[in-house]
Amino acid sequence: MTNSSKKIVQHVRPTHFTSAVATGVAVTGPTDDGFVHLHFYRETQRITHDDVPSRSHAPNEVELAWGHAEPSIHLVREEVAVISVPVSRLPFIGTVLNKAVRFVAGVLNASRHDGMADRPAALRRASDTLPTRPRVPS
Repeated sequence: MTNSSKKIVQHVRPTHFTSAVATGVAVTGPTDDGFVHLHFYRETQRITHDDVPSRSHAPNEVELAWGHAEPSIHLVREEVAVISVPVSRLPFIGTVLNKAVRFVAGVLNASRHDGMADRPAALRRASDTLPTRPRVPS
């Protein structure tokens, strides 16, 4: 007879939990305290307009300079979240993310191939599939 035990892990959200969409990630570390930091960010644009100059000659008189306020566009990387991962757990996190990429690529490629079944082979391109990185032996 085998004894099997179940381990239940409860997932909880802290009170300061927020959700946002990230478009990129940067990795820093390892730091002296043994962590690698994953910086999730989104790339946005901030558009500002210069003020239209105005002059006042008297208390009841205002003269506005007629002009077009030129927009100024600033590219901004807005940090969404920073996750600190112990160096010893980084291979596990990397493996999980890699499996997620391969799963999503498989789902997207399957749905694309279903729609391409009617197309002649000459019209199918190699770029119709989502590229994945080749497996690296560990």
